[in-house]
This record gives sequence, C-alpha cells and structure tokens, in this order.
Amino acid sequence: MRIIDYAITVRPQHGPPQVEKFRLATSLLDHRQAPARQLARLYHQRWEIENGFAELKNRLRGAGFILRSKTSELICQEIYALLTVYQALCALKVHAAEQGEVDPDRISFTTTVQLARLKTAGQTAASPQVLRAAQAEVVQELLNDLLPSRRDRRCQRLKKPPRNTFEAKRRDEPRPPSHVSYTLKVTRNPEHRSSPAKTL
Repeated sequence: MRIIDYAITVRPQHGPPQVEKFRLATSLLDHRQAPARQLARLYHQRWEIENGFAELKNRLRGAGFILRSKTSELICQEIYALLTVYQALCALKVHAAEQGEVDPDRISFTTTVQLARLKTAGQTAASPQVLRAAQAEVVQELLNDLLPSRRDRRCQRLKKPPRNTFEAKRRDEPRPPSHVSYTLKVTRNPEHRSSPAKTL
C-alpha cells in the first residue's frame, strides 16, 4: 500500500487562501508509472464510477425493468447480456468523443441508448457499408447534443441526511382521528380583573 499526503490551496477572490490536506491510499506502488501529483489531480475522476453504476442499473434498463429469467443460469446469461450491451454503448461513446475531440463525459449516455434503440431495429441484415453510415450518423447526432463540461468534484463522500425526518407510520398503527374539537379559554390581563373570564 502506498500513502500519498498532499494539500490543495484555494485562493478565493476575497479573503485569505485556504489549505485543505488530503491523504490518498493506493495500490499503485510504482511512483514512475503513477506519479503522486498525477494521482492527486485525478481525485475527482473516481466519482465517475457512481455515474457508471447509475447508467448500468437505471438508464440502460429503463424504469420498472425486472429480469425475466426464472433460473440462476438464465439470470446470469441475462446479466451478462446487459453488461455486453453496456460495454458496446460505452465504446460508441468513446468513439464519438474521439471523433469530436471532446471528453467522453460530455457524451450523453441516455442519448446514446435512445439512438442505439432507434438505429439498430432495422439493421439485422445490413451490409458493412450501411452499418458504417449508420454509425457515422449516430456519432454526429451525439456530438450535436453534447453535455456541458463537468466541474471537478473535491467534496468528501458523506452520507446525506434523509429529507423526511418524521417517523414512518406502520401499517398496523391506527390513524389519528380526522375530526378534533378544541376548547379555548381566554382571560384578561391581571390588571383588569373587573370582568369575568370568557370561555369560547
């Protein structure tokens, strides 16, 4: 295990500079292959794995999708098919990014999925020339719909508090009554004791 200590200095437009210290633990032991300064600069890229999980689990399958297989062997086969399609779509994103000389982060995965579904439906018996033309068309459409550049993430990974802080109601718990009656008693100030208290 290799431990790298580094500090990031932030110089705001107003106020004194602020220094934040970080410690990075890595299994890359060769300092020539992975210099410490390069690893420190790549810190924010580790957040991309969370986007990859979201693409694979949510955006590729679609809302409400469940595996159709009933046996463990067929479930493994179906998951492997999803992983294969995901790798193919990622390769298409990288190809489009190389053609446009942009970062692959700026290619929308959702748009890639939509275009792939539209273009592959009628390509079962297409010739290589037709497939290359369809790929070039998809690449151009992806480059026409680029995402804005992502800002670097340098915040710590902290568990977010739940939005709803109220206790969840159990199913067997009785509901509170919907009609409630109140009695309100209004009294005057102690200086004015001449009038009796009124009850509403």
